[in-house]
Amino acid sequence: MITDRYPELLFILLMPFVGKHRDMLRYRHLYPYISKKSFIWAGEHVMLEQYDEHRLGNSVAVAARIIYRLSKLVPDNMDRSGLFSFFSKELRASFHYDRFSIFLYDAERDFLTAFTAADGTVVEVFSDTRIAQNTVAWQAIQTRKPVVIKNLASLNWGGAVSLASVGLTATIALPLILNRQVIGTLHVSFMRQPDNLVEILNLLQQLSPVLTTFLFVILTEERRARTQAADRAALDSPCETEAAFPLENSLLETKAMTKVMALARKAAKLHIPVLISGETGTGKSMLARWLHLHSPRRAANFVKVNCPSLAPTLFESEMFGYAKGAFTGAYAKRIGRIEMAQKGTLFLDEIGELSLDMQSKLLQVMEESSFERVGDARSINVDIRVLSATNIDLETSLAQGRLRRDLFYRLASVTLRLPPLRDRQSDIPILVDYYIKQFSKSWLIEPPHLSASVLGALCNHDWPGNIRELRNVVSRLLLHSLDGAVTEALVRETLHEWDNISGQTAKPAQLLSLSASAEIPLQAPSRGNDTDLPSLEENERAHILEALRLTGGRLSGPRGAAALLKVPRSTLQHRIRKLGIVV
Repeated sequence: MITDRYPELLFILLMPFVGKHRDMLRYRHLYPYISKKSFIWAGEHVMLEQYDEHRLGNSVAVAARIIYRLSKLVPDNMDRSGLFSFFSKELRASFHYDRFSIFLYDAERDFLTAFTAADGTVVEVFSDTRIAQNTVAWQAIQTRKPVVIKNLASLNWGGAVSLASVGLTATIALPLILNRQVIGTLHVSFMRQPDNLVEILNLLQQLSPVLTTFLFVILTEERRARTQAADRAALDSPCETEAAFPLENSLLETKAMTKVMALARKAAKLHIPVLISGETGTGKSMLARWLHLHSPRRAANFVKVNCPSLAPTLFESEMFGYAKGAFTGAYAKRIGRIEMAQKGTLFLDEIGELSLDMQSKLLQVMEESSFERVGDARSINVDIRVLSATNIDLETSLAQGRLRRDLFYRLASVTLRLPPLRDRQSDIPILVDYYIKQFSKSWLIEPPHLSASVLGALCNHDWPGNIRELRNVVSRLLLHSLDGAVTEALVRETLHEWDNISGQTAKPAQLLSLSASAEIPLQAPSRGNDTDLPSLEENERAHILEALRLTGGRLSGPRGAAALLKVPRSTLQHRIRKLGIVV
């Protein structure tokens, strides 16, 4: 290749970057075709015009001219579109093609991501991101050699079939290799196989090292810009930077979570909305972060929105942002949470708590992929993935009209249902061990040993607060363990202490207490013996049913049954299930 025979040419091309990007010198090892000697003196003595085109050969000469013209554009802070536009025009001037594209390759996730939109023939079935296997690019990546296909219709690869479906018959795919790692692929396809296919392949091989170098520079700058933007946003943004639960695979990859995680791994790779349902404290936020970190969008922001905390009057300004001067006090432009999630993930926690008006505005954004800041008529396009979570009964909410069906269908392309902790008793020892290690490390204490009886007491607990409750109980156990060994009696005392503080345990006095204005009488069932009293369970059931009747079946909110009964919503939901009440 031209860079093999004349390595100084490539460095001449890179010289303008050295002043702006001082760290380019650190990446000298990435270019095996640049010798140390040529790296030192090339820029001072060598001029591109000195090379004899006839001596270099036709494809080498064309490549040399393209490289020279590219060197003139280096100071212009070339971005993705600029680089792609330059190469597409230069290649079209050198030979005819019908489709030109560049893909970036993520080896860890086996993803192909379009560098920019392709030039030429449009293939509708191609998405910006897809799995690399069973594609033409995959052959180039695996062999690390150019792949030439003269008859696309004869192959059953997914990518080849898609190209053939729009009339393309031949294609060339080259791996883009940097420091012995494939970072992407270059593709040129044709409606009719050209007569000079070999010369075209030679030209692309000459240009691929230069293209790879520029890809590296552009991607490095993009990562740097994202990091700086994230740092600035973190100073004054609601982006979640610290997990409520430590994000560890050990908390998700358990036996009881096998089915859920099998579906989650499939959904993570796709650009589709995911709805996570489950009781309070089951780890919905943790799973949402897991989906983001295992998706093609993991390099961008993960923005969490706590829907119940959004006041209806502030919904638009919080979600969409506002322009300078939009209202009194708007002294500067502020981007909203949707815009913060650009190219990343927007997580809507407790989506069922949004009012119908707010649901309508959110639906419009999802359908149009655009919005307007408050006080600004300019439409802003967004590319985000929406994850949502809820602990409410979706069927009941849909039936009662508290959740829009059209929004539900938009949010729930895939639904992941997290089981409550009481159905994951085999996981409790794993979770307890994890939290003990985490707290012990944080507090700089020796982790206590838990006996089988202690673990048995924890496993037999009902855990109405799920993983969140377990985490808090473990922290209290460790605090008590500083005074002595953790015993079964200590566990029961800690559980009782936590129940009193949190109100998670449904005590008769709590369940039978209503607000003074409610004055709901107890309806004891008729019995043959007037001296017989109804059981606590019967009274509890009757009391809950009456509360549900008075609140129209609503569980949460200031006018819900939970507030009327003065118990946490999760406790009420748990008692409803245990008593077999159909809501």
